[in-house]
Amino acid sequence: MFKNYFKIALRGFAKHKLTFFINLFGLSLGLWAAILIGLWVNSELNVNREFKDLDQIYRVMEHQTYGVDVFTTNSTPGVLAESMKETLSEVEFASTYTWSQTQLFIQKDKRIKLTGIYAMPDLLQIYQFDVAQGDLDRMLTANNHVVLTEKGAISLFGKTDVVGEDVEIRQGTDSKNFIVQGVLKDLKESSSLKFDYILPYALFFQENEWLSDWGNNGPSTIIKLREGTDPEAFSASIENYISERNEDSNVRLFAYPLADLYLYGQWKDGELIEGRIKNVKLFAMIGLFVLIIACINFMNLSTAKSQKRAKEVGVRKVAGADKKSLVMQFMSESILISFFSGFIAVLLVEISLPIFNELTGKEMFVPYGSGIFWMELLSIILFTGLVAGSYPALYLSATKVVSVFRSYTKSGKGVVMARKGLVLFQFILATILIVSTLVVYQQISFAMNQDLGYSKDQLIQVTLEGKLLESFDVFKAELEKNENIESVSRSSFGFMGRNSNTGGVEWEGKDPENAALFEIIRIDYDFIKTSGLQLVRGRDFDHQHGSDSVSGAILNQTALELMEQDHEGNEFFRLWDEERAITGVVKDFHFESFRKDVAPAIFLLDPKNTWQGYIKVNTSKIQETVAYLETVAKNLNPEFPFDYSFMDENYARLYQEDVRLRDLAQYFSILTILISCLGLLGLSAHVAEQKTKEIGIRKVLGASTISILQVINKEFILIVSLSILIGSGIAFWVMKDWLAGYQYKISFEWWFIPVAAATILGVAFLTVTLQSLKAAHSNPVQAIKSE
Repeated sequence: MFKNYFKIALRGFAKHKLTFFINLFGLSLGLWAAILIGLWVNSELNVNREFKDLDQIYRVMEHQTYGVDVFTTNSTPGVLAESMKETLSEVEFASTYTWSQTQLFIQKDKRIKLTGIYAMPDLLQIYQFDVAQGDLDRMLTANNHVVLTEKGAISLFGKTDVVGEDVEIRQGTDSKNFIVQGVLKDLKESSSLKFDYILPYALFFQENEWLSDWGNNGPSTIIKLREGTDPEAFSASIENYISERNEDSNVRLFAYPLADLYLYGQWKDGELIEGRIKNVKLFAMIGLFVLIIACINFMNLSTAKSQKRAKEVGVRKVAGADKKSLVMQFMSESILISFFSGFIAVLLVEISLPIFNELTGKEMFVPYGSGIFWMELLSIILFTGLVAGSYPALYLSATKVVSVFRSYTKSGKGVVMARKGLVLFQFILATILIVSTLVVYQQISFAMNQDLGYSKDQLIQVTLEGKLLESFDVFKAELEKNENIESVSRSSFGFMGRNSNTGGVEWEGKDPENAALFEIIRIDYDFIKTSGLQLVRGRDFDHQHGSDSVSGAILNQTALELMEQDHEGNEFFRLWDEERAITGVVKDFHFESFRKDVAPAIFLLDPKNTWQGYIKVNTSKIQETVAYLETVAKNLNPEFPFDYSFMDENYARLYQEDVRLRDLAQYFSILTILISCLGLLGLSAHVAEQKTKEIGIRKVLGASTISILQVINKEFILIVSLSILIGSGIAFWVMKDWLAGYQYKISFEWWFIPVAAATILGVAFLTVTLQSLKAAHSNPVQAIKSE
């Protein structure tokens, strides 16, 4: 029986080639989009899921209160992990680990830079990393141990069997010898923890005395709770853990599950808000909508050809076919097309996946060896076939024999409204996507092109290490000989977020409610000039004022306003109980995302504690200038690779996720319009088919092509116009909420909606007109005879 169904289906495809091709093309695009988005959603949902006992692993975090503001951070005191393990019975393992650091590894003649962390041995027990070489229990137990990943070992030694090998590591001007104590298998792409090496935290602790102070934060703390521990009760019990050890603390401690940190771990004013999961839900919904739209197109195209298949149904019914067998026949056709579409969709995924990976910044692949993947793919294909074929099957199988042999079939009012409603839904979604894409594009462009308060387009950042750090003045003097280099300086500051901050700032008349977290920026002479910061009051640090390094400070406008709102004319303040004079004030500049207000900042003249070089260049000869920089750096510092970056590229990384959101929305909105127009094509074909006799009579009576076009076009333009009206209202509401996440943002401009409307109406009009022209140019005699 099923064999006959498929034979008949194949014959039908051959007879109705255009309909078959459009259905196949539409469903293939829908499945292609659904599979791509499904791979991305699955990748996001599985971040960190490979770690064992994940439900027992928690990141210890802080809510810091400054007046009415609450700042949430994963930076903790350097002694927290050890203390918690000793004093809290619920904690089985605890580890402090640092931010990522890039260091030079030397092994014989090979010199490469690897990125890694300092961590306690418990980190290995918490994550239970897979071991390629060595004993996990012995790793990081001595200060001369280093643990490598397979990737790091191969980069350095060309092999992974390297336990017991010596390696020299240099950072800045320091150089130490280490023994490879273990090699870990490479972490999966889904891991949020990235490193090439791990060094003992005990070594880092010895070299940084400030880590022993309960009032200083910097590294992160992660713990594993004992099985059976109530995590909520535990988190509540540690709220005052730091304040009990530091009476001046403004910190409330809490534990947050690692399993949720990537997708949900964002806070605003101390309250948990939706994080990345918001985008995951959004694109899962888009993928589902695109697939449903493709199914809608199938329905519309199938029912549009209902008159041509009505006699087939009538003959089958006269021959004894019941409704069930007819439904099975049409469902077989739908499922067969869906399987063909699924095969094409997988081919399209394989071709487009490298581009999609580059767009999303991931390394996804199709898991052909996974049985779960094939079950999911088969389920999607069957679901698509059943949904796409359900309405046409039920509609066509219900055709009455009498109406067939009276030479007409008439769609009921409910059927017509259903088709129009489906097309309306398609274009509502298309409108939402286009308007949203315009808003996102304008906001990102605003952020990328806004005056940041410093000259990112003329600034090159250079990592200072080795001789460049020891003899910076020599390096600076050599660079300034080049006429394309305008200025050179250095700083501890990277302009890409908060690096070093404190609440230990006092001033005359300070109101406790106006407490704030000040960014501390250590700089050398000429940094203000080199970075393009604008002095609005006072002076820059000057060699002629020798006391600047011990008693001077430059503030940004936000910092000055905080101080002067309590006491007009403040010229001095206290930083860590040392008095500082306000020597200058710079215009506010953005060093965080536009989602946040400009933070108060204090510049200190402290060249010894700087490690980033900044070079202001003439952008007209940038390649020549960079070549000169590299030559000078290599001559002075041959032992280290020359490491530099352009500040405008660094800044763009702040908006990497937003740019990806914009690009994904842009491409899928185009795809949605394309698939929606296929649905419109189906509906216009159906209407033209129904109006065959009317069009023939109009032509006989002398109607022009334009008037015939109006007969078919007007109702579709009305449907699309209504969808634009509804979709624009929804898009306005959605994007207002999205823009609320930015402190500095564009307004929802009036022209967003006309641009979206013109785009959709133009494409829709072209689609319907092409179908209408075919009907308008048909032979009127044949049109009348067809009835």
